[in-house]
Formats: sequence, structure tokens, C-alpha cells
Amino acid sequence: MQRIKQPILAILILFWVLGSAYSIINPLFESPDEVWHYEYVRWLVEGHGLPRPEEVGTAPWHQEGSQPPLYYLAAALVTAPLPTDNAAAVIRYNPHAAVGLPDAFGNKNIIAHGAADGWPWRGAALAAHVARFFSLLLGAMTVLSTYGTALAIFPRRVALAALAAALVAFNPQFLFLSAAVNNDNLVIAASAAGVWLSVRLVGKYGGPKAGDAAGQPGPAPWELLALGGIVGVAALAKLSGLALAGLAGLTLLIIAWRRGVPFGKLVVWALIMGAAALAVAGWWYGRNLLLYGDPLGLQAMFDILPRRPAPPTVAELLARAQGVWRSTWAVFGWFNVVAGAWLYAIYAALSLIGLAGLIVAWPLRRLVGGRNGRTQPTAASDPARGPVALQLLLLAVWLGVMFLALVNWAQMRYPQGRLLFPALSAFAVLLALGLSQWLPRRLHPWLAGLAAVGLAFLAAIALPRWIAPAYAAPALLAPTAEVPSPISADFSDQVRLVGYELEQVQAQPGDTVYLTLYWSALNAPAADYSISVHLVDENEIVQAQHDSYPATGSLPTTDWPTARIIPDRHTMRISETAPAPQRLRVDIGVYNYATGERLPVGGQAYVSIGYVTIAPRPAADGIPNPVTINFSDQVALVGFTADRRVMRPGETLDLGLWWEALAAPKTDYVVFAHLVLPPDAVWVGSDKPLQAGAPAASWQPGQRIEAHYLLTLPKEAPAGVYFIEIGVYDPATVTRLAVDGSDAGISLGYVKVEAGGASQ
Repeated sequence: MQRIKQPILAILILFWVLGSAYSIINPLFESPDEVWHYEYVRWLVEGHGLPRPEEVGTAPWHQEGSQPPLYYLAAALVTAPLPTDNAAAVIRYNPHAAVGLPDAFGNKNIIAHGAADGWPWRGAALAAHVARFFSLLLGAMTVLSTYGTALAIFPRRVALAALAAALVAFNPQFLFLSAAVNNDNLVIAASAAGVWLSVRLVGKYGGPKAGDAAGQPGPAPWELLALGGIVGVAALAKLSGLALAGLAGLTLLIIAWRRGVPFGKLVVWALIMGAAALAVAGWWYGRNLLLYGDPLGLQAMFDILPRRPAPPTVAELLARAQGVWRSTWAVFGWFNVVAGAWLYAIYAALSLIGLAGLIVAWPLRRLVGGRNGRTQPTAASDPARGPVALQLLLLAVWLGVMFLALVNWAQMRYPQGRLLFPALSAFAVLLALGLSQWLPRRLHPWLAGLAAVGLAFLAAIALPRWIAPAYAAPALLAPTAEVPSPISADFSDQVRLVGYELEQVQAQPGDTVYLTLYWSALNAPAADYSISVHLVDENEIVQAQHDSYPATGSLPTTDWPTARIIPDRHTMRISETAPAPQRLRVDIGVYNYATGERLPVGGQAYVSIGYVTIAPRPAADGIPNPVTINFSDQVALVGFTADRRVMRPGETLDLGLWWEALAAPKTDYVVFAHLVLPPDAVWVGSDKPLQAGAPAASWQPGQRIEAHYLLTLPKEAPAGVYFIEIGVYDPATVTRLAVDGSDAGISLGYVKVEAGGASQ
């Protein structure tokens, strides 16, 4: 028994240490939806009760109030003694957060962090961290259940069980989720426990009847009640937990088949199990039916979190597969902090080796063992002859069910790897089994030990390598420090721009311009102000911009010290389709995002600090403004012109486009060109075949054509800054060709429309 306990104790201790580090180092609420999960917990602690229909869309918990409530009730019980009166200071949203954009510069944080949620934790910050440690306890239960599941299938293979537990415990994504306030942690723990109990029951009652040491025809009532209770817990934790009822039902069906139990007895088992599940979770689904007319409450969720207007295509699903895979292992923040490619390569190699072990090494070992005259396994140990095969089948089925559930969710919302985690224990046991097939049994303890150490090391370095830097504030400077290009520009009586460093004064379309501003606080700023950096052309059209809370979102102005200089770095990417040559003025502004109020500086709304000259890229083969914009590997836009950037209603814009065939076109595609007043008002458009007067079949790969589109603004068109939008579509299906996985139109820059009629 001591030999069995030692590995899991060591793994659990190390899991708790690493999980605590994740909980402390990852800033509060910088995990997907965590802030709304906590707001639901706080809602309950403050006595508001379970959500009602009239609160949907107005309460601070976003869509999470439509979720089954067991996790939130438990977390509320744990945190109830702690005051949350400083919640408004702790939960300050960053309006510039780059959610889902790993390539964005800064603003990885959805919350503006400061003294209120810093150490020592107080009030709502303390309560949220306590809830995080409650989640971590649930994560430990998942690790323990994984270990138990492996031993239930292979009782004498402690090393294999330890390897499976390590694959769960030291998965960086699992640690990241376990250290966050999230109801996924309860449904994952309940599912892992349900899988453990299911394989134990199949192992106990799924063998040949004559060899049944238990002397029972099937599960005892207490075992059925336990299985049903776990199903109820999962169903009361999250809607996906309902699927565990199917696994439990399959477990009973396998046992009944193997034991030769009459159908009536199977029905009795199912009724006992179902009664336990209903006793735990039935009241919630009945409440939903009464309040919403929908036992699942999905409509309440989609009222806040709208589903996709149309299901994704197969190509879209395949394009998202990489994101799902990566977020199964290591994607942090709000899907915007990714690890290095080498880390994903390690996990891919690990998974492929394990898969190969299952489908190649294992059958070969059995085949070679039989030909060499070795003793054949007994029914109790041979997966092909005994209950082990059925236990592994349960794991595979459960993993398949969760995968299908993920595909179904992808029809409505963006899929993430964590949605597969209710089957994480099953995946880990199968992966550990596959990995172990490549080595003789005597080396399995070494394999488990080395794998655990290596996986724990990878999970540990994710904290200083990727997570902590994403939210780190820059080092502040002394008030007497020398700064580049000194300036003294006071924005009201709040903040002063004391210097700047413009790293490029010349650029080309597609380049990135880097700028560092240096600020100081004149007084304690009255609000969390945003900084705007705009590159403006001679027509007062903003050609590039970067708006952010200071210091890439990491240092809101209300937390500025008055005796320091704050470095504030910005990037502005010049569009590939920006007009050139031109000179862009660099304007700096300070404003309140919530009210739109701009702080005046020298009687203006902004201060200009210099210019950036945009030079045209060298023309390629005589094609102006060379670009390469790939439309679904069919055609590419390789150049363009616009004969004007300022016009009046009634005037005509001549848009020239140069196209290149990337493949023999599948159909006679049509190009659309629009002038659009933001956000989406199309005031004029032109649609015409890509190859006017010639069939698609006559266009060969590499061939180029020039086409012009005349866009005449109606006389009633309002003044404003319009953008030129183009796209390509199949006229038979009206399906657009995609660029970088999106079928949205491509912008070719801006046109300023002035009031008045066309010039004579």
C-alpha cells in the first residue's frame, strides 16, 4: 500500500506547489471568463440569490448566471465570510484588451490591475484568491481520480498510474485552469471521478460470471447511488456534465451484458442511478423549465452570448484545430498569451509517440510474445480477452463523446481545448499506456519519474517565460532621469508628457512604427485615462493608430505615483494598402474612454510631436502599390490604385485592381468593390466578373489582369471618412473567398468625403 501511495502523494504535493504559483503569479481574472465566474460567486455571497430571467443581460456575471450553480454555490460558501465592498476598485475593465489576439502589442490584460488587487490581498481580491484555491483543490481531485482510474484498470502498474497522473497534474493548461475561478474545474473533477467509478465497476463486475469473486450479479445499491450522485454533481456543475449520464448508462449496459442480467434488472439499476442523479441536479433543470420554458437554459445564455449566425465550414473547423490543440496544453490569458512553438512541438511529439504506442507497439509486442512461445495473458490481464478491454473502451468512448461535444460547440461559439478536459483523465491514461509500450516493464518507473520531472519543469517555466511578462509593468524612472526628446505638454492638470522617442521617421506600407512616450502625473489622476497615438495624413484621415491604457495596459493612470516618470510604449502598423508617398503627423492625446472626454493640451485635443514619411514600395513589374493578398489560394490581389482620396457626393472614384491567378479558377468569380461609411453603411458598390468577357477556364496560374471599378457616390451621401472594401465571391453560391481564414471584405484605405456637390 505504501508503494501505491508514495507516487501520488509526491505528484499531488508538486501539483499544489505549481498550482499555487499559477494562482499567485497569474493576475486576477486573466483567465477566460474568470471575472464573470467570480461575479456570479460574489452575486450569491451578497444575497441576490439564483439568477432570474429579468437579470439576464444586466447582472455583472455576463452569461455565467445561466450555468448550473453548484460550483458557484460551493465557492460562495467558502468565500462568504470575506467582505467584497472594494469590488469596484478590484474589477476595473481594460477597454483596450486584446482578447483572442496573441499577436497584439500589449493589452493582454482584460482587467486594469493596481494596488486594489495587489498584495496584501484585501476584500474582493482576497475572496477571489480563496475561490482560486478552492478550484485548485478540485484540480487535485482530478489528478487523484486519474491515478485511481489507471490502477482500476492495471492494479499492479503503479508506474503507469503515476505517469497518467503526471500527464494531468503538470499540463500547463490544466494548472492554469485549476488556478482560476471557473466552473470547469468542478465538472472536470466530477467527470474524472465518474470515469474512475465506471471503470472500477466494469473491472469488478465485467468479467466472466464464473470468476466473480464478489458473488454478486451486479453493482450494489450503494454503488448505483454513488454513480448517480456523481452524475448529478457533474450535471449541476455545467451542462456538459449531462454527458456523464451516457457513460454511466453504458457502464451498466456492459455489466448487464457480461453478467447475463435480465433487462428488467438493468432497468432497476438505471432507475436507482437516475433517482440519485435527479435528487442532486433535477431541481435546477425543473427550475429552468418553469422560469425559461427551457430545462437547459440555453436561450438565456445565447441572449447574452449570441451563437454564430451560420455554422462553420469544414475548412474553418480545420483552421481552428490548431488553436484547440494548443489550448489543450498551453494558451494563457484570454486566449492571447501563447507559448513558444518548441513547447507545442514537445507535446505533439509526446502525443504522437503515445498514439503510436497504442496502435503499433502494443499489438506488435503481443504478436511477438505469442510467436516466441511466451505464456499468453489471462482474461484478467489481457485487454483482448478480459474486462480491461471494456475498461479501455469506456475511456475511448468518453474521449470521443467530449470531442463530438466540442465539435458541436464549435457550430455555435469559438472552441477551446479546455472543453475537452472532462475527458482529460481518460486521455492521460490512454496516453500513458501508449508511452509505456516502448519500454520494458522494469523501466516504467524511470519513465514515469523522468516524465513527471520533465513535465513539471515545462509547466514551471511557463510562468516566468510567458505568463508573468505579459502583464509586467515597465520599470519607472526617477523624476530627474534624462529622457529622449524632452517636452513639456500638460494635459489639463492631470498628466504631463515629458519626452518621447520616435524610432522611425521613415517607413513603407506594411511597416510598424515604434514610439515610446514618457509621462508624469501632475496630480493624482481623477480617472483611468487612455492614451491615443494617431498617424494622420494631410486630409486629416487617421492612417494608423494605437489606443491603450498606459504602459501597454499594465499601469492605469489612477495608480501612477506622482514622483516617477512612466515609460509608455506604442506600436502603429502602417497598412499594406496605405497611400504612398505621404507624410503622417504624429498626434498624442489623452481621453476618458468611458465618457469620451479628451483632456485639453495647449487649447487643443492633442499635441503633435513629429512626422513619419511613408515611402512607396518599389513597383514590381510595373504594378503600383504591390501587395500579396491571397483569396483562398485561387486568386491574389497584387496591386491597386485609387485616383483620389478626397471626394464629394456625386463624384466618381476610379479604383484599379491587379489580379493574379494562383490556380486555375474553379468558377467565374465576381469581384465587389464598395465605399463604406463605418461601421457598415455601403453607399456605392460595383460588382463585376473577375475576367470580364472571358471564361474562368481561360485564366492560367501566374497570369495577371488589370481591372477598373468606377464608384460614384450618390448626391445624398453624407460627409465622413469612408473605407474602400473589396472581396471576391462565387456568384452561384454567393460564398466569399477567404483571406487568412476570414471572408470579411478587405480594406484598401480611406477616402474623405466632404460636404457639398461634385466640383464642376
